[in-house]
Amino acid sequence: MITNKILERIRNGEKALGITMSQPSTEIVELAGRMGLDFVGLDAQHSPVSPEMVQEVCRIADGFGVTVTMRVPDGRESTILSYLDRGVREIQIPNLQTREEAEALVKYAYFAPKGLRSATSVRTAFNQKTGDYTQLYAEINANTVLVPQLESITVLENLDDILTVDGIDYFARGPEDMAQSLGLTGQATHPKVQEAYARIDEKLHAAGKHWITEFTESVSVLFVVNEAAEALLKKHGRESQLRW
Repeated sequence: MITNKILERIRNGEKALGITMSQPSTEIVELAGRMGLDFVGLDAQHSPVSPEMVQEVCRIADGFGVTVTMRVPDGRESTILSYLDRGVREIQIPNLQTREEAEALVKYAYFAPKGLRSATSVRTAFNQKTGDYTQLYAEINANTVLVPQLESITVLENLDDILTVDGIDYFARGPEDMAQSLGLTGQATHPKVQEAYARIDEKLHAAGKHWITEFTESVSVLFVVNEAAEALLKKHGRESQLRW
């Protein structure tokens, strides 16, 4: 039976807990599984994470019942398919701006009748237990989560239409890019950025949609290591030369 631990936690009224990393590590994935965490998150938009690397992560994650989430480089059909076919269950798409783009994402991410995702990879077929592909595709659809990022001021003009698209219930922010779209490069905490997200937040919840972060919480491998190393340097009278 295919499962998505994030959706499972949401249904139980709990938060899904996980680890995020910019560079995939099967050892960290195993650690997450043995600890009882729910998901591991990867980023192929700002890190060189190939589908081949993701496939290895998914193999380990599947063995421990851990859900793999992935921010992909773009919303093209071939990009979305290449990562979903490796075993990713939650896929995050950068910079959604129009209803037409939202409809295309649903089409690429889900099998019929919800979409028209191309069928099928060996990794997908490995989930087959009964010979009933109709059942298999229905299970995969039910455990796939599509999470577009809202990170441009122009999305506000189209948001009402976007929120009517069936198949997208969760969204993510992108404050750095939102700031750029407002002419405020490098000012992600500027009041105008906060105001834009407050307007989006109101529309989102009025439509019965949510930010994915309302239901998930994670620690970043990179930030945890950075904090520990800073503490180590400080303990010995030294200072980190890195400034985030």
